[in-house]
Formats: sequence, structure tokens, C-alpha cells
Amino acid sequence: MTRTPELSAARLRDQVEMYRQMWVLRLLDMAVEELRIDGRLNQPVQAAFGQEAVAIGTAAALRPGDVMTTGIVHLQHAQQVACALPLGPAIAALSGPGFGPDDDEDASFAASVRGLSATQSALQQSPLLAVGHAYGKQLLDDGRVTVCAMETRDVKSADFAEAAHIAVSWQLPVVFVVENARQDNYAAECHGIPVLSVDGNDVEAVRDSVAEAVRRAGEGGGPVLVQAMTKRTNGVSSVDPLVFERQRLIGAGISAGHLYELERRARHLVAEAEAHAKAMLAEEQPEPIREPEVWPAAS
Repeated sequence: MTRTPELSAARLRDQVEMYRQMWVLRLLDMAVEELRIDGRLNQPVQAAFGQEAVAIGTAAALRPGDVMTTGIVHLQHAQQVACALPLGPAIAALSGPGFGPDDDEDASFAASVRGLSATQSALQQSPLLAVGHAYGKQLLDDGRVTVCAMETRDVKSADFAEAAHIAVSWQLPVVFVVENARQDNYAAECHGIPVLSVDGNDVEAVRDSVAEAVRRAGEGGGPVLVQAMTKRTNGVSSVDPLVFERQRLIGAGISAGHLYELERRARHLVAEAEAHAKAMLAEEQPEPIREPEVWPAAS
């Protein structure tokens, strides 16, 4: 089917927005890594450079009323970014108690409206929670789906084996998204759940694959597992999802200057969030962030 110019333009706007969100998530991850180096984190957090396409693509695929559960910190942050929620509390929560999204009723409500879960409970780490959510949605019969984002090691857990058995037996509307940085391949199915494989460095491919899985599960097709094959990176390379998407957007006609402005604003947003987090931890009012007259090149 030939796409209309209007639809193509709308899709291009979505692609540009996902690129912006990936930049915010990368910079947010860099801020968290600085906290780790300084020994200020109150929980173990692994840097996820190069995983941004999986997180942002998954969040972009959800519809209002769908719910995502995850114990992966940068996926939780991706939910914050996708909902345009304040990022300061997300940073503060990693270095001080009492600053998580669960403590902000307005933030939780905003996330629910956008179809995302803002909670960071330890229960998020279990796929059994996702199965419970999915069972509730099946009883409502409203076509909505629960998405559970996991790491490769989680798929080998007893919790997942039990969750998969329940999901398959009851044909629950649940989608499991696996950040597969180890390049393990689950072939055509995993614990009886059909598997869709996707390039985890391609944010558009991730969004489309997860959206297809969500559609199938929501229409009564039962559980689906999306494995996003990806690699962590410590520098700029051809597999970096930010580099990949930037090159594609320029090829689609988006100017480098426009993308540079998006990157500049992302830096400013995260700088404000860091300042706000520090003020929250010190119980002070954050000082305004003045934009520098000259920003260093982003790429």
C-alpha cells in the first residue's frame, strides 16, 4: 500500500521524536554513570549505552491503556522520558530514599494516562507481575496488553518459566520484550511462546515489532516474545543506535542543524534534571540553568 505524504510526514515526525528521546535517555544514563563512579548510587545499576533503541522503541509501541512492567532501570527511565515526566526525581531516586515515582501521585497519574506504569517496585522484576496484569486485562476484555521488559538472564529464571506456562495455558494478552545483548537466540519459540526477532539497534524496527506483538496479543493471539538483538557500546560506532538513526534521518531529508538543535535541547533537559536532583537531595531550591552560548558538537 502506498503511504500518503501526510502519513509519511507524521511517521517522520515520530522518528525524529524517538531520536530526541534516545538522546535524552543516553544523557540520563551518562548522568547515572557519573553517580556510580562517584560512589553515590544506592543500588547496583549497569550502564546501558547502546540499548536506547530497545527502551524507546518499546515505550513508543504502547497504546493508551497498555502497561509496561520492568525491573531494568533505563527502561524505567525510558517510561519517564516517553511520558515527558520530570527526570530529576528519577535521578534522585538512585542516590537517596523517598524520591521515586511512586511518591509522586501526579506523575503516576500522568503515566497511567499515557499507558505506561511509573512504579519502580521490586515486584517489577518478576514476569509473574506482568502475567497478573495480563489476567486482569483479559477479564476486562478491553483489548489492552501488558508488556514485560526483561534481560536475557531473566528468561532463564524459574519465574519466567512459570509465567510463560500460565500465559500460554490461558492465552493471556502479554508481550515479553527481551534485551538480548548476549546474542542468545530463542529460534521460533521459547517455553511455547512464539518469538519475533528484531535488530535492537534500530528504534523503528523495535517499535514496529513490539507494536505487532501488542496487536496480536490484544486480538486474542496469546503471549508473544520479542527478542531485540543488540550490543552495549562504550563509544561511537556503526552499531550505536544514535549514530544509526541520525544517519537515517539525514538521509530522509532532516537537516543536521535541526538534529543538532534536538541534541542541544536534550543536553539542557538532562542538565536541569541533574540540578533538580541535587537540590532535592540537599533539600534546597534548584538554581536556574543558564544555557551556554556555544554547545560542543554532539556528533
